[in-house]
Amino acid sequence: MLARFRRELWALLTAFGVYGLIFWPVTAWYGPNLIAKEVSTLSDLKVNASTVIGRDFVNIWHGGGEAARHGAQAVYDREAYRATLKEAADVSGIYAFSYPPHMLMLAAPFGLLSYPAALALWSLGGLAFFWIAARPWLHEVGLPSWSVLLLPGAIINLWAGHFGFLIGGLALLGFWHAERAPTRSAAAFALMTVKPHLGLLVPVVLLAKMRWRLIWLTGVGTLALVLVSVAVLGHGAWTAWFSSTLAFQLSLTSQTAGAEFILMMPTVKRALTSIGAVPALVTGVPLVVALVTVALLLFIVKRSAPVRQVGLASQVATILILPYAFHYDLVITSLIALLTAKRWRSRWYMPDRLICGAAFVVPLVQVPLAKLGWWLSPVAIGALFLLLCWRLTTDAVGRVDG
Repeated sequence: MLARFRRELWALLTAFGVYGLIFWPVTAWYGPNLIAKEVSTLSDLKVNASTVIGRDFVNIWHGGGEAARHGAQAVYDREAYRATLKEAADVSGIYAFSYPPHMLMLAAPFGLLSYPAALALWSLGGLAFFWIAARPWLHEVGLPSWSVLLLPGAIINLWAGHFGFLIGGLALLGFWHAERAPTRSAAAFALMTVKPHLGLLVPVVLLAKMRWRLIWLTGVGTLALVLVSVAVLGHGAWTAWFSSTLAFQLSLTSQTAGAEFILMMPTVKRALTSIGAVPALVTGVPLVVALVTVALLLFIVKRSAPVRQVGLASQVATILILPYAFHYDLVITSLIALLTAKRWRSRWYMPDRLICGAAFVVPLVQVPLAKLGWWLSPVAIGALFLLLCWRLTTDAVGRVDG
């Protein structure tokens, strides 16, 4: 047992070659310090006047509880929602339940528990789910399943109490089973719509790979979730989400300063806005990046790359395209960086190991670097995407030549 653990640990620590001497100490420093700082400032359950431990999970807990007790309409009325949140958790700020109404059906059971119990169930249950979903991917490249415990994205997601484990795990399950078990895959992709923008490129990949049965099953599953939510919660919740909540969330991307959440955004648009780029560049560059990214995805599809691997590349690409994403969404990005480093074993000093290591630590270093004015996360994520495209294209050429 001990010998096996040593082998597994060595395989993990050497994944980034010589650059592991940088990236593992960074993870070991920022991860524990982030959690320690959060715990050290606690007063009861509060981190500060506008934040409780578990941070954004308070939205899931309160939104689910309000929907279960008083109906969905109150959840999407932001003024009423913030008033009841102040009463329930004694926090205030620009809180809003931003997720589509079928997420309320998942959130409601958490809202009926005490906040500490709900947070523990959400965090530990989410980690366990992601662990199970990641296990076959990790074993395929010779890494232990407990590697998920050391992912910078996992540490940030535990700190933030967010969706990284759920959406990342669903994406992993969906693409792993896309060829072998389309019904299971479709169920995972349909459930990803509780945070729909993170599944932005799933239909692009499935259409490009012409997985018609999987597309049909995913559509049916998504429609079923929507219809059940309408039957349970009423259509007014969907009307409010489309007419008001979406516009509110998009408005947050145009804020230029003064909010903590801005520092958490590893997106191209946020980086350009924050370094003071002219409006034409802030609008034009993300559009060009999105077009090039989709074109590269279609290119690797044309080169007959496996749907599973194209799916992973699409998850990295999604962060490059979105104007609105956060470091806690990058659990799967950390995992993909680690998988990429191990799948294609280059020499210990090669730059692809550096690229993988840099993308691996993005969730932990996004905020510290942004505070210094260094908006490097999109560069690291973009480099990982280009590396994946290159490797998958080379693999496809090798299969054809062979």
